Amino acid sequence: MKLLALETSLRQSSFALLEGGKLLRQVELDPALRTAAAITPALEAAFRDLGWKPAEIGLIAVSHGPGSFTGLRIGVATAKALAYVAGAEVLGIDTLRVIAAQSPDQVDAVQTLLDAQRQELFAAKYQRANGVWKINSKIGIVEIDAWLAALAPGDHVSGTALTKLQDEIPSGVSVLPATCWRPMAATVGQLAWADYQAGARGDHWNLSPQYYRKSAAEEKLEEKT
Repeated sequence: MKLLALETSLRQSSFALLEGGKLLRQVELDPALRTAAAITPALEAAFRDLGWKPAEIGLIAVSHGPGSFTGLRIGVATAKALAYVAGAEVLGIDTLRVIAAQSPDQVDAVQTLLDAQRQELFAAKYQRANGVWKINSKIGIVEIDAWLAALAPGDHVSGTALTKLQDEIPSGVSVLPATCWRPMAATVGQLAWADYQAGARGDHWNLSPQYYRKSAAEEKLEEKT
């Protein structure tokens, strides 16, 4: 099965083309360009290079959150549009799970995090069992100080929020290599393929971004009412 994976939850976006679980091509978009404008020509070029046609895609995977409001909207909208045109199935993958799955082989438990702004983090805990990453806690929003205080020696942490926090991590807590921190489309695709083989199914009508919080505009509107 031909599979297209999209990762647009952060400023640096990527997409990947896979045959089953085998990665054929991963493209990282220029972060200086708007993802909405850059992704279509980049997809067309990658399809052309591999000799693929959109109608041949059987499964489209997308990281559906948490992450940037705009990035998630673009990724999910692109996945839904392409799935409709191609008649493909779609699967949404949690962004924090993608980061967990990029951990080194010797790591079997990790806390993953993304910057939620306002001195807060999107965070979750994951455990690997028999090669499969499972969530151990709900994805949620936590204050940075509270998250740091809850860390214990032996914990492993990963995620792009560590670019700001790595100097504050307590002694005894293992910070995974920076190469693991950013969610990548290839990992989105490989997780989706494993889920699909295990029986997971989705459809483009019900796929939606998972924001985990209201936008600033929505919060301001509530304050006025």
